[in-house]
Amino acid sequence: MTFKDMFSQQIKMIPLENTFKQLHEQFPDRNLQLPHSSEYVGDILKLASQKTGNSFPDKLLENRLEEELFFRSGFDTELYRHLRYLPANWHSHSFLEVVCVVEGRAVNHIQEQELHMCKGDICIIAPETVHAISAFSDDCIIINIVLRTSTFEKVFFGVLSDNDILSDFFTHTLYHSKTHPYLFFRTGGDPEVFDFVFYAYREFLRNHQYKERFLNNIVGAFFIILLRNHGSNVIVPEADSQGHDENVIFLLKYMQENYTSITLKDLADFFNYSERQIQRIIKNCTGMSFSQNVQKLKMRRAARLLTNPDLSVSAIAEELGYMDSGNFRHIFKKYYGMTPAEYREKM
Repeated sequence: MTFKDMFSQQIKMIPLENTFKQLHEQFPDRNLQLPHSSEYVGDILKLASQKTGNSFPDKLLENRLEEELFFRSGFDTELYRHLRYLPANWHSHSFLEVVCVVEGRAVNHIQEQELHMCKGDICIIAPETVHAISAFSDDCIIINIVLRTSTFEKVFFGVLSDNDILSDFFTHTLYHSKTHPYLFFRTGGDPEVFDFVFYAYREFLRNHQYKERFLNNIVGAFFIILLRNHGSNVIVPEADSQGHDENVIFLLKYMQENYTSITLKDLADFFNYSERQIQRIIKNCTGMSFSQNVQKLKMRRAARLLTNPDLSVSAIAEELGYMDSGNFRHIFKKYYGMTPAEYREKM
C-alpha cells in the first residue's frame, strides 16, 4: 500500500469520530471545540466510549496523561492520529509531542495562546506543557508523534551536536520558557518532511520485527530533514513576541560562524540593532549573554581541538582568537576546572 492509498483511507471518519461529531452537534451549548478541563468534558468522553465500545476516550479523563497509557513496553516512539471532533480538553504529559497537520486546519491551544495550524505545519511541544487541540472538521488529519523525553533529546539534539548555539537555543526554548514551550515549523507540506511522517505511521501500523528500533530511526531521519529544510525559518515564539523572529536563527548562525572574532558591536551593526537590543534578543533566546555564548562556543571548540595531539595549546588559543595564550589558559581553567594540559591528559 502506498502512502497516498493509506492516507486516503485515513480520511474516512471512524465510528468514534462520528460519535464525537454527533455529540458536538447534539450539545452545541457545551462548546466542545473550545478548551475545557477533563472534568468538564468527562461525561462526553464516557458517553462516546459507551456508544462505540471504544475505551480510548477513558484514557483522557485525567488532566495529566501518564506514559504507560501511550507507550508499549520497549517502545520509545509511538504515533497516533488525532481524532476529529475530540473535545479540546486541557492536558499535559511527561513525554514530548510532535503535532503534524497532514490536511485541513486546527487550533493548538498552548497555555494562554492560540496557535492556528494548517496543512504542513509542525509543532514540537515540550513535556509538562498544558495544551489542548481543537480539530473540528471532517477534512482535518493530524498525526501526533509522541516520544519519551530521553529519546527526543538523543535524536533531535544529536542532529545539532556540531551546531552548539542552536542546540542551546532550542533547549532553552523548549525547556526553560515558561510562556512559549514549543517550536513551530511552517513547512508548506514539504513532501520530503511528510514522507517520513507517513513512513513512520505506516511502520507504526505494522507488526514487523525490529519495529521499535526502526521507528526511532525513521523519526530521527524526520528531524534531520525538518531541521535541514526548515531550521532556518522556525517560528520562535519568544522572539516573535518582540518582533525579532525573522532574524533570530540567522543571527545565531552568524554568531556560530564568526565567534572567534565577532564583537557585540559587529553583530549589532550587521543586523541593524542597537547593542542593547541585540543583547536582549540573545539573552531571551539562549538564556545567556552575548559574551557568555561566545565564551561557551570557544571553550567547547577548545575541548575538541585538544583531542588533536599535534596542536599546541598556543596554536589552539590563536585559532580561537586569543592573542595571549596565558589568558586562554586562565579562561579554560575557570570554565573546566583544569588547565588545557590537564584536560588533554585526562582524555
